[in-house]
Amino acid sequence: MKIIKLFVIHMLLLSSFQTLAFSITAKEDNSSTSKDNFSTPEGIAKVINLQADKSSSLLEFAIVPGPDSKKFTLKGDGGNLIPYTLTLEATASAQNKPYQVKVRATLTTFKTLLTPEFIETADKIINVTVEGLRITTADVSVPENDRMTVIRLTTNQDLNKDVNVRFSITGGADKDEFEILPDENWIMLFKTNDFEAREKKTYSVEVTARSTDTDETTTKTTTKTITVTVTDLDDEAPTNIQISADTDTDGFVTIANNEDAGFFIGTLSATDPDTDTTTNALTFTTTSTDFEIVNGNELRTKRPITAIGDIDFTVTVRNHVNQSTDKDFIIKVVGEEKIDPLMIITPDVSVPEKTEKVITLMSNKRKGVSFSIVDDTDKNKFTLSGTALTFEATDFNKDDGGNSNNYPVTIRATRDKETVEKILTVTVVNSTIEDPEGPTIEDPTTGGTVKAGNAKVTAQAVRKESKSASKLLLSKVGKTL
Repeated sequence: MKIIKLFVIHMLLLSSFQTLAFSITAKEDNSSTSKDNFSTPEGIAKVINLQADKSSSLLEFAIVPGPDSKKFTLKGDGGNLIPYTLTLEATASAQNKPYQVKVRATLTTFKTLLTPEFIETADKIINVTVEGLRITTADVSVPENDRMTVIRLTTNQDLNKDVNVRFSITGGADKDEFEILPDENWIMLFKTNDFEAREKKTYSVEVTARSTDTDETTTKTTTKTITVTVTDLDDEAPTNIQISADTDTDGFVTIANNEDAGFFIGTLSATDPDTDTTTNALTFTTTSTDFEIVNGNELRTKRPITAIGDIDFTVTVRNHVNQSTDKDFIIKVVGEEKIDPLMIITPDVSVPEKTEKVITLMSNKRKGVSFSIVDDTDKNKFTLSGTALTFEATDFNKDDGGNSNNYPVTIRATRDKETVEKILTVTVVNSTIEDPEGPTIEDPTTGGTVKAGNAKVTAQAVRKESKSASKLLLSKVGKTL
């Protein structure tokens, strides 16, 4: 039975110890975050609220003696209902000096029949740094084209009524853009600039604060560079409206007089310095009875076009904030015999053996042309992506004298009603040189011969009296080969 009682007492004591475990919180006014390090301007007292994370009417705080303990005072009437206040007295002699103090909280339990009186303590080390004069005004961002930006200049001494602070502009790359009011010395003005009109977007100024005690016996100064960033506003309408289409020699967009409704003329485009057109697309519209805009920016005929002549119409472009620009265009309608038919103008090519070749497909029409591969014997040798036709690396075939090293592919180009095909041939060239020396060619400077490598060519001097020019010409011919 005695053993059981001892066990129960032991468990009660252990339970009391676990319940009473606590820690100290140190906070500033209007703050919910406990911390160990604080700061205060020179000459201004720092007040810190002390509490424990366990509530008890038997909670008491005390300052543990130390090197800086006499710089602090502690106030509180006991318990945890009203926070204790730890105060570092105003100090005017030590700038940027840290003061350290240890505070101890004591929590006492009642003595009962089963448990003796139990006392638990918790310590916390608190550091307070006394700062010298410091300008606290932060860098600012302002929208473009504001008439005037007001910047309030502040220091960490603003709460010290015994100190008078005066500001002045003492330097900076853009000091002429700023002005401090003579009567309200804590007000600095910045004249905002247009974002697009100037390449410069950030402006900096050096400001000096000078503090003087009321008795004018102590003067301190500090300097800070303040930066103002001018931000862009969406205040510019779109410009530079263009039609990407086939044009005549005078630059006018031309179409034939036999086009049906829905004929593709070209693609509309415009620029806007303030709008990201990848996320806020521009909107194109027209009130023309002859043309219409579909799929956002495709200009097409709205009705069959038959009459030869000029057609005037207007295109309006708007951005996402409804700023707009108009531009007048002229479409020239000409006889169909004056419009060149669609043609594929990509030439045949040669490629060294075992080398991949990318061929750019081209037509005589600039816009609206799509390409495709028509089913051919050698189609598996080619792949097509947009206008990039890729021929895969292929060995040179020597068995039949090289006659089978031509690989034709039929390419089809389509533009609205027009379709045209062309057989494009890729020739694989033997990269092995049978005769490294090559055949001989005549040297016009000496009348003798030189080796040219796999081809016989002749070089003729531009002027007989200029041997150096002949040698240069011969060198270029050799390099070309």
